Order: sequence, then structure tokens, then C-alpha cells
Amino acid sequence: MNDWILGLLMMLFSAGSCAPEADAPRPIRLTETPQVRLDIPSGQYSGISFVGGNQFVVVDDKVNGGGIHSYVAQLDSLGNVEMALVSSLPANKGGEKGLDNEDIAYVKERNSLFVSSEATQSIREYSLNGKPTGASLAVPEAFGAGKTLPNRGFESLAYNAATGLFWTTTEMPLPADTLHRVLSFSAKTLEAGEEFLYRAEKPLIEPDLAASARAYVFGIPAMVALDDGRLIVMEREVYVPQGGLGTLLTDSFGTASLYEVDPLRCKQPVLEKKLLLSFTTYALNLANYEGMCLGPVLPDGTQTLLLLPDSQGGMGGLVGEYLKVVKLQYE
Repeated sequence: MNDWILGLLMMLFSAGSCAPEADAPRPIRLTETPQVRLDIPSGQYSGISFVGGNQFVVVDDKVNGGGIHSYVAQLDSLGNVEMALVSSLPANKGGEKGLDNEDIAYVKERNSLFVSSEATQSIREYSLNGKPTGASLAVPEAFGAGKTLPNRGFESLAYNAATGLFWTTTEMPLPADTLHRVLSFSAKTLEAGEEFLYRAEKPLIEPDLAASARAYVFGIPAMVALDDGRLIVMEREVYVPQGGLGTLLTDSFGTASLYEVDPLRCKQPVLEKKLLLSFTTYALNLANYEGMCLGPVLPDGTQTLLLLPDSQGGMGGLVGEYLKVVKLQYE
């Protein structure tokens, strides 16, 4: 179904307006801190989720099985990164190949992990040691394997215990669409719920330059679900041109922009979005941000948001392993 038809149907069957002002959540303010280069093995870490304390899990999109790793990130009282460690989970060796696992969500109530696979367009459940449980989210047929643009399927996955909902979308719109479709799933039934349209910004790089680039990515790689029902959506564009060292140093860039949407209160045909933060990295500190999750709350009550890039194995030394902390405060 074309997205304009879907939008029309959503307009007819939705309230068509945002929640009353009295019910509006408090405004969000994001404050970025400098990214920190980590002394961990180069990988292709595409997603991250907070378990508790200083414990996280990350997913590597080129590792067989779930691609799941244990990840330790120690922050000081001000949110500065003190150290980070990464190691493979015991049961996360061998298993299914070529899943292209892209994001991960820890679900405390089930004591398990859910991992989105771009190659199979599935969202599977794993135990905390990385073993498949056999359960998965009931992905609608329209989003199944072969229904998305090549290598542009489920890149993001978020979960929130307060709402009991998972959220995901494809990295790029479906072939017949021009807008992204943001999907919700119930954590109780694992069934698909409401669907919303999301309009991403236009890319900075023209199609012909993107097609001839040494590396180019564009789309939605991650999102975070907040307790009040709002989502923070990451839009990302990374460009590494062909050419010599001079061209790489002057023309390479990676941009990440974080937007707020409120799907549960603002049931418009296309989600209204608000830019919260945008930043760009360049050749000497180039970072392809793909993972994002809520982290620990600091002593002063500030919520942390951790951003993790996919270094593509370091790209021959051009890209490092980084971690970026963003401070989230309610005004």
C-alpha cells in the first residue's frame, strides 16, 4: 500500500490531533558530550541496550548467531566515560549465519534479549547467554524478508517497560513508500500493534555521489522509547568518498540527528517531530552512529543516553571505536 493511502486511512481512523496541553509531557533538552575513543577490539557494533549498573549488551552485525556481546561502560558522576570493555557471550558462537543482526533490546520482565535481523526481517528472542529461545515478534507480512530495499530493513529496535511496547522501523522506507512506517509491538503478546508514518530529512549527498562513494549510509539506524511514550529517533548519514588521503580528510563526514516524536498522544497521519540534537564528525574522528540506548541516571538526576558507532571493522584504520554520552533532562 502506498504511504499516501495509508496516511489517508490513518487520518480517517485516528483522532487527528495531539493530546490536550494539560497532558503534554515536559519538554526534553539534550546536551552532548565529546565522543570518547575506546581501547576495545574493532567490530561492527550496530546496537546497544542497557541492562543495569555499568552492564550493557551490544550486537555485532557480522557475527553469527545472535551477534550478542557483553559490554561494560563505566561512567563517572558527571557522565564522562571512564572505560569500556566488550566480550562475546558464551552461547553466541556458531549458530545461524548471515542474519545481519542490527539492534538489541533487553527485556527485564522476560529476562531475555530481543535482536532485530535485517537479512531475515525478524526480531528474535535470546536468553541472556545468547541462546535462541524460539520466540519472536510477529512481524507483519508487508515487512517480511524480501519486502524491503536490499540491506535497508530493520535497523532499529527499542523497548520500554513502562509502556510495554517494542518499536522498530526500516532503515529506509519500503520500496513502494516515500515515508518510514514506525511499528509498535506488545511485549505481552509479541503481536504487532499501531503503525505510524515518519518523514525523514532529505540526504545531504546527491545520489550519484552516494553511488560512487567508498562508503555511504543513510536512514534511521536507532531509536529509544521513553517511559512517557515518546520516542527519540536517530537519523544518520555517513559519506566516505573515493580518492586519496587528502580527499578522505576533507570530504568525509558522519552526521547524526536526534528527533522527538510522540506517537501515543499525537495520532497525526504523519508523526510530528522535533529536532533535539544534531552533530557531525569528520575524517579524523569519523563515527558512523548506529546504536542508541538509555543509560544510567547520574547522581544529579540527569538521564544518560549512550550512542555507539559501527566502525565497519575500523575501515583500515580510518575509523575508531567510540562511545558518546548525551545528557537528557526534562525542563
